[in-house]
Order: sequence, then structure tokens, then C-alpha cells
Amino acid sequence: MPKVQKPRAPRAQTSTEQKRTRAARVEQEGVEMDFRCKRCEEKKLRCFVETSSGRCAGCISVGAECSLFVSEKEWEEVQAECERKELELAQAEERQALAAAESSRLRRELLEVKNKKRGFARRDLAIIAVQDRAKEQAEGSSAPGGTSLPVVEPSLSESSADLGGLQADFYDPSFDYLSLDFFLSYENPVLVSVDASDGTHVLDFFDYVLVVFEFDVFC
Repeated sequence: MPKVQKPRAPRAQTSTEQKRTRAARVEQEGVEMDFRCKRCEEKKLRCFVETSSGRCAGCISVGAECSLFVSEKEWEEVQAECERKELELAQAEERQALAAAESSRLRRELLEVKNKKRGFARRDLAIIAVQDRAKEQAEGSSAPGGTSLPVVEPSLSESSADLGGLQADFYDPSFDYLSLDFFLSYENPVLVSVDASDGTHVLDFFDYVLVVFEFDVFC
């Protein structure tokens, strides 16, 4: 009897063929991503992701590690960076708070100094006002009163008319009535009087009238 040949079993695919077949299926059934993995980015390939594994078709076809999913190392690095920045921000905020507190303290102290300065100014102005009032009072007390009567001196004509009769009784040709020494002599107490305020010798009113009369007659 002739031998019956058994059908040969299909040849098993190599790993490379399996990867290519899987990659082709992913390209047909997978989802194209808006972003690409590093390999597809470098090769400028379209990046189709296998939803079950999270790898793209290009990386599956060559057996490369796909970077669509962020690696654990990258996660750890970014987490450490985040924590470092949070710490730096907290330190900066603390410094800012301390600076604000220092500014508030300096502003308060400045206001206190300004209030003290205004107090000094008010005190000096009060003292100056007291001094001005005292000066005004002193000047007012030393000024002559406004109610004193004016001194009226007799005119030469009136003196000549009123004392015409006295000339004959009191006139003595032997005396020089025009001599000032006669009227200012200390030896004649009748014609000389002493001013109590400064001790100077002045003529009495009668003597003054007589002198005016003599000047009017002989000059």
C-alpha cells in the first residue's frame, strides 16, 4: 500500500516574525496617539499604541522598550523636583513674610519718631508764643500812656504881653540875663531845680518864660 503523507504542521514563526505580525495588527487595530514615544519621535514614525500593553507598533516590531508610558525613573525625578520647588517656594514665602514684618516694624517706628518730632515743634512754638506775649506786655507797660495831657508851651507873643509888667519890676541892668550860667548856676536855688529822674538841673517854668521874654526883648 502506498504511504499516505500527513499534512505538515505550519512552521512556527520566529520571534521577529511574531513581533512584526503583532505590530501590523496594532497598526490596523490600535489607536494613533497625538504624541509619540521617543523612538517614533526620533524616527519620525506614526505612533500607534496597543491598548492592552501600552506599547506602540514601532517599538513592538523591533522589540524596543516603548516610552509612551512614563517610566518609573522619570516619575521619581519629576516628583523629587516638585518637592524641591515646593520647599523653595515655602522658604521664599517665609522670607517675604519676615520682610513684610520688618517693613511694618520700621513703618511703626518711623511714625513714632514723627510724632516725637511734632511734639518737639509744638513745645518750641508754645515757648516762643509765651516769650512773644511777655515782650508785648513789657513794651506796652514801658510806652507812655495815651491819656496824658499834651504839654502846651506859651508862644513868644503871649509871653511878651503877659509879662510886660513884670519886666519893669524884675529887670536889673547890672545882670546879664542872656548868660546861660546865670540860669544854670547852682548858687541860685530859685532859678534852678533838680530833675529827680536823672539828677540834671533844669529851669523852672517861670524862669523859662523869663528867658523867652528877655530873648524877645533884647534880640
